[in-house]
Amino acid sequence: MGARWFRRYAVVTLLALSVLRAPAAVPQSEKHAAAAARTAIDRSEYALAETIIRDALQKYGKRDAESVWALRVMHGELLNLLRKPKEADTALAFELPAKFRQSETAVQQRLQRAFVAYYLNKAAMPKFLESAKALAEKHQPAALAEVFRGMAAVEGAEDAVKAERYGRQAIALARKHRRRVTEVKATDAVALRLVQRQDYAEAIELEEKVRPIARELGLRRVLQSIEGNLGWAYFELGHYDTAEELFASAEKTADQIGERNLRAGWLIQLGNVEFQKRRYATADEYNKQALAAGATDERRGYALANRARAAFERGLFAEARRLNDEALKAKRAANDDEAEHSSNIVAARIAAVDDRDFKRAEKLLAGVLPHTKKNKLEAEAVLADVYALMGRPKDARDYYERAVQTARETRNEVKDKELRFAFFNTVERMFDEYVDFLVAQKEYDEALRVTEISRAESLEEGRVQTGARKLDPKRVAKENGAVILSYWLGRDRSYLWVITEKAVTLHQLPADTRIEKDVETYGAALRDHIRGTMAASGARGRQLYDMLVAAAKVPKDARVIVIADGKLHALNFDTLVAPGPQRYWLRDVIVTYSGSLQLLTLPPARRGADASMLLVGDPPAADASFPRLPYAAKEMRAVEKHFAKRKVLEHEKATPSAYHQASPGTFDYIHFVAHGVATRKRPLDSAVILARDAKSYKLLARAVLADKLQARLVTISSCHGAGTRTYAGEGVIGLAWAFLRAGADQVIASLWEVKDASTPKLMDEMYRHIRAGDDPAVALRKAKLTLLDSNGTWQRPVYWAPFVLYAGTDAR
Repeated sequence: MGARWFRRYAVVTLLALSVLRAPAAVPQSEKHAAAAARTAIDRSEYALAETIIRDALQKYGKRDAESVWALRVMHGELLNLLRKPKEADTALAFELPAKFRQSETAVQQRLQRAFVAYYLNKAAMPKFLESAKALAEKHQPAALAEVFRGMAAVEGAEDAVKAERYGRQAIALARKHRRRVTEVKATDAVALRLVQRQDYAEAIELEEKVRPIARELGLRRVLQSIEGNLGWAYFELGHYDTAEELFASAEKTADQIGERNLRAGWLIQLGNVEFQKRRYATADEYNKQALAAGATDERRGYALANRARAAFERGLFAEARRLNDEALKAKRAANDDEAEHSSNIVAARIAAVDDRDFKRAEKLLAGVLPHTKKNKLEAEAVLADVYALMGRPKDARDYYERAVQTARETRNEVKDKELRFAFFNTVERMFDEYVDFLVAQKEYDEALRVTEISRAESLEEGRVQTGARKLDPKRVAKENGAVILSYWLGRDRSYLWVITEKAVTLHQLPADTRIEKDVETYGAALRDHIRGTMAASGARGRQLYDMLVAAAKVPKDARVIVIADGKLHALNFDTLVAPGPQRYWLRDVIVTYSGSLQLLTLPPARRGADASMLLVGDPPAADASFPRLPYAAKEMRAVEKHFAKRKVLEHEKATPSAYHQASPGTFDYIHFVAHGVATRKRPLDSAVILARDAKSYKLLARAVLADKLQARLVTISSCHGAGTRTYAGEGVIGLAWAFLRAGADQVIASLWEVKDASTPKLMDEMYRHIRAGDDPAVALRKAKLTLLDSNGTWQRPVYWAPFVLYAGTDAR
């Protein structure tokens, strides 16, 4: 009957735009006014909506039309959105004429009255909801989607199970009746519940589907909620950079539409990101802004608690205590038991570290553990710290082990395996403290074991068989014929384990920030064509050598396997400058990289005597961003001449689908000559840029996983083949990781942009030595030395140092 609440954008957009383009004009009919008001409300243009409704009711208010009554209901809805429930109650307290009492306007009136009751009289809320639901079921089935969405928002606020059930019903009905706005809002409501119960993978999937629709329809309020909830999910999974971008966007939108309390929430979350990045002063500033923005009691509690945490980390214990006490008062006023537990953890830290009141700290934490899943891991780790301070090492170790187990269980609950990559970022501090504790107890081998727990988890899941033997580091070193350098970068201090077949020794290094700063500075110098020379940057290379490897006393011509951590993944150890006659360490040792000791226990794949090569490359220009490589053809010819048994895919035939159809799992060697691209947000979207086929010109890292490989070596002769994003416990994720995960024994990839002119010579030399009997690590080193010993520009590391070799099995 009559108006249909004007939620079908395909019907109302033209009507609405005529008004929105000239908001001062009085709509030419009550229908135009209702359409324009509906659009303005959904776009969070509240001042405009108020003007349209006021002017339209002045002009058309005496007409007996459903659109007029719909405008009155929308006035009540607008007041609800503006957090004016008493005024909304007054605006909605009218009786519809008999002929409209079965209309959709009647359904919406009852639903809005339920929202009023949520704020003023919750006991009356179920009556309005059930009435709206009964009316919609009998007379307005299309409006039932909005009723269930409303039930998810208000009745479900006290019951997450109900909220999710109602939300999913709303989504199904909205799709059936093509109500896109309701579908977007209901999906966001369900995703919020999923994040709250830590089902992050589905929450992200749902929100990413409706995010572009919300943007297309201009639904600013729901868009900021979608982006904020996405940020929350990514944050909890350790994807801090992605979360920061989303929180910043949500905060900006909330500010634009005047949602002060919502803005306060996203400012708090931005502070959480800064806290995880150890920028405590900036984290404190964000939480100050949240308090100034007018946060509610619940959000005030979080902001104050976060300020207390930041003060504690800065050693401002009196300030931390004061802020945490204020936070507890605010959380109790909001009846937020879960949040109160997190403040008790902060209180326990203060009691243990500042007051040395270990009994109180122990009591506070014991009270948290049985009542919270979300804070369980942190409580276990802090209790372990407390026991360590108390001089109870057995209890400390027990709780550290519990925290490790909780971390692994929580990680494995993440259904989307790609989203697991960053998880160990969230527990990096706990592992750091556990390693420090074990080192302080002189349990050096145990400390090494703990570092291995978090290394290359996702890679090992695809490579290491269930029931793998217990690790014996010295045996791993012997079987690989190598000196293994295993690094751990920590907040206060870092460690290097030097593993040989005869001994495992531990050496303390500076804190991670010092090491990473020096690595970044040296890496930038090496990539500079002018400054990247021994004369210009040799002092930095020598400083890093002294810091990172001098203590290992590695003998000349030794094979070295580096198990890196943090930004050490971006350092090519070949470029370190050794003592004595100034020279790159490349001249002294053979360097390989591995994700973990566990990977080095795997036997290489069996192969026949006649080595085969799959050579893919020299595609035409994909677009302006990826022009044809001028030296690609030369490299293709340089590589193929070393293999009688080969398959070559080049020019227009070098497509992603052709790679898959070539049965890559049957080849001993695979070599790509093409552009490469690495992505930080979704590392498995990193790709080799090939010729365009029916679907794409990108061979994505995630697509590489579809083909089981047994190659001895995969070479990605492209820019950023290794990847650009490093994860705690995983290392660099990108193309190299994908080929190792698919089964390749070893992968050669680049850490930075490859110089096309020098690569043909490097690869020609490398394969010449491989075909002469050298293993890939030795062959790559000899090829690099060929360039280093040349008398021209190619001596500079920018030409030979980008390429590194990663081992996914026994490194020889």
